[in-house]
Amino acid sequence: MASRPKTRQRAKGELANEIAKAIHIRAYRPGEWLRQIDLEEAFQATRFDVRTALDELAVRKTIEHVPNRGYRVVEVDLATYRAIRDTRIILESAACRLVIGKLDDDALARLDGLAHEFSRTVQSGTRIEQSEINRAFHSLIYAHCGNPVLVETIWSLRDRSRGSAVTVWASHQALLASDADHHAMVAAIRAEDGERLAELISQHILKDLIEVSGAA
Repeated sequence: MASRPKTRQRAKGELANEIAKAIHIRAYRPGEWLRQIDLEEAFQATRFDVRTALDELAVRKTIEHVPNRGYRVVEVDLATYRAIRDTRIILESAACRLVIGKLDDDALARLDGLAHEFSRTVQSGTRIEQSEINRAFHSLIYAHCGNPVLVETIWSLRDRSRGSAVTVWASHQALLASDADHHAMVAAIRAEDGERLAELISQHILKDLIEVSGAA
């Protein structure tokens, strides 16, 4: 019988973020039950750490706890999804205005590199690679807004929206539009144009999240 992989130490909240990321890329689908033993093996974590992470994700409303049943990925109805989307536009536009003048040359170079890396994945990458680089791109921007609570709230809403009947980048054209937006965002930050950046992120959210239920 094969030995079980060793668990590893993580900073507080790190495992919850790893599970949220897996939900973000649809490794776990809306409504799917999360078995603790499977998570222990998948993330090489202890039972205590998995339970702590699940409790944290339930507070974030990324997953829900059903008494006597366990935990499952939240299923978000379209009305709630639209409310999340509209709130994201408000918060992310505000964060974009706050980052102006705060990214140094090194950060701008890394951001530009991520934009070009996303361009590469649009042509030849997997959906997981596209999602990971997209998240890294926006994470780098918001990390410079100077308000960690705002950043935490933004990512909580982004993760929660994955429980809806929505797909990200429903077509190659949608991917190309997101790609163009990323490069335009870099240009707006270089030009220290906060209003342009806020406008771009608002359009970006509306374009990237395409309702596929037919109820748009």
